[in-house]
Amino acid sequence: MYHRRVHVCIYADDLCIENAVKGAAALENLEYVLGTSQTLDASLAKQSSVIILDLPHDEAAIRSIDDARSEGSVFVVCADSGDAGIGAMYRHYDELWLRPLDEEKIAYLFGRIAARIKMIEDAWLTDVWLETLIDSLPDLIWFKDARGAHLRVNDSFCDAVGKTKADIRGRGHYYIWDIEPDEYAKGEYVCLESEEIVLREKKNCLFDETVKIKDSFRKFKTYKSPVFDRDGCVLGTVGVARDVTDLQNLQIEMNILFESLPFGVVATDKNQRITAMNGKARELLPGGDAPLLGQDFDALLKALAKRASPQRSLIDRNGHEPLFLERDKVFKLHNENLRDVFSEFAGYIYLFLDVTEDHRRKKELIIDANTDYLTKLNNRRKLHDFLRNTPCTSGTSMLLADIDDFKQMNDTYGHDEGDRILVAFSEILRANFDPENIFRLGGDEFAVIFPATGQSAETALECARDAAQKIIAETEGRAIHHAISVSIGIAAASDQEEDFGALFKKADVALYDAKCSGKNTWCAWSARP
Repeated sequence: MYHRRVHVCIYADDLCIENAVKGAAALENLEYVLGTSQTLDASLAKQSSVIILDLPHDEAAIRSIDDARSEGSVFVVCADSGDAGIGAMYRHYDELWLRPLDEEKIAYLFGRIAARIKMIEDAWLTDVWLETLIDSLPDLIWFKDARGAHLRVNDSFCDAVGKTKADIRGRGHYYIWDIEPDEYAKGEYVCLESEEIVLREKKNCLFDETVKIKDSFRKFKTYKSPVFDRDGCVLGTVGVARDVTDLQNLQIEMNILFESLPFGVVATDKNQRITAMNGKARELLPGGDAPLLGQDFDALLKALAKRASPQRSLIDRNGHEPLFLERDKVFKLHNENLRDVFSEFAGYIYLFLDVTEDHRRKKELIIDANTDYLTKLNNRRKLHDFLRNTPCTSGTSMLLADIDDFKQMNDTYGHDEGDRILVAFSEILRANFDPENIFRLGGDEFAVIFPATGQSAETALECARDAAQKIIAETEGRAIHHAISVSIGIAAASDQEEDFGALFKKADVALYDAKCSGKNTWCAWSARP
């Protein structure tokens, strides 16, 4: 998390101490930068964290280094055990290393100094973490000793009382909140009692407290916890206070907002119980004049689904298109999570958004994309969707119809006449079969699918034959300035393994056979030898 360069200044006439420090393992996050001098130049000690003096010295030399070194540095003096004068200078150095010194001993003694430096750095980092953490929170946070003096507070606390951290440190309630002791003791907002409860019961406690700030009172939800020393004795308390004054007005403000919105709004708690709603939402939900607050919102939606007609059905709001239709209107039910002033999950808010026009346009686009412009029948794209989404079970049959000599009629009578022929043939198909199962594949080719209804493949094929004969007969009787005829191929699915792709190929082969047999006829697919 941090990287500290520990500058070590060594005054020595040999490399013993330097080699010992170099050989010492650097502690985590620390890097040793060594500088050695054989002369007593006090200026070298100014930027050093550790100064080791192992040169002949006198009182003046020690004093000069002590005066030059920076605050917080460690000054080590190496001396002989018989040097009586060095003891009188103890105020000017931090450690005394007695000779003889070998590299192992020096490494050990230096390691203790490095460990203290690391402890100081770690404590600094912990303090920075704590200060950053509490200052980043919007709640009021404080630490107090057992006497009630504030030891540390965060920026939010300072903003609330209008004082700096330096002003607050070591002070009590009366000074911090600018309240006279007599005034403080009169009201129900006394919070000193809660401190005594925490100190006495030695456990986390939650309080509702009223505090006077300047000329107004504020309501706080206050969490207080005891802080223990190593022996389990209470050192003091830590508190976190959340200002909940405005929560009392939240319901009124929400109702005003809800009623002014141009769409229905419903708010619920975490259990889907209705807590607020506007008039537009009441008009949509069932229940008449019965009070809806407190009712289960999911149950009301289910009741709305039952009340709606089949054309106006409720669709699960968790789907991709959460829509429900009511009174010829289409609404999108949009929901979001609600969070309280503490940013904690509190429930849901639902918006009934009128998307009737968007739904109509989307429906028209879907119809246009799947409908043949000329005949108004399903187009080839719709057929692909049908084949992809519909199982081809035994007893399903298909009819492919192709108008005979259509290209020649187009060339002879013109495309307008060709279009009239296509429309006329489409009317024949629409009059005899379910339009959902009729498809124009392109040009003069059409397909009719007969879904399985439980009959056998033979019965299904017989029904398709009857249909083909009827189409041919009606086509012959619908001449438009000239006679028209049609060739038809039919096929039926024989087992569960067959798919629509295989069935389509069979019907196409049968259509080819009909064309080859003289046209104006039908053929059923049969297996080739």
